[in-house]
Amino acid sequence: MTKKLLIAVIGHRNSGKSETWKKLFNDKNIRTAQRSERKLEVGPNGEFTDVFLINGSPQERGKTVEEIIQVDYLPEIVLCSIQFKKDALNTLRYFQKNNYFIYLHWLNPGYNDSYEYPDSENLIHEFLKMDSLVGKRNGKINADQRVEELKNYIYEWSKRKGSLYNSILK
Repeated sequence: MTKKLLIAVIGHRNSGKSETWKKLFNDKNIRTAQRSERKLEVGPNGEFTDVFLINGSPQERGKTVEEIIQVDYLPEIVLCSIQFKKDALNTLRYFQKNNYFIYLHWLNPGYNDSYEYPDSENLIHEFLKMDSLVGKRNGKINADQRVEELKNYIYEWSKRKGSLYNSILK
């Protein structure tokens, strides 16, 4: 079975998770999709792919991923903010169970963190047991580099899957 893709950004409150999505979409008021995907420009020649955004982590909302997505199918690509707490494992296990590859950026230190913090809950070790690629990024520095990295990953994945299109075609 072909994998779907989860692009996750995890960190404390105000660590830069939403800033990542704002810069990715070039939209200061980006919100969680309401029962639908949106197009995201990812290619150097104006190529787009469809993504489902969860901005504002399930942990902060007090909801499960299922309650947030609420679509009749599972989107091929989900972008998701995740709070760095023990129940982040539930969110990632949901995606793992539903055949998603997890590409995760851990913002540590986060934008409002006063220092780099340890993984006292041993979450990163658990994430690495999943079908995932995990990287630590500094949320205190400009988000442009990490956003470009995410965009390139989404572009290459979408290209391999054949899910790129030009905006005038869709």
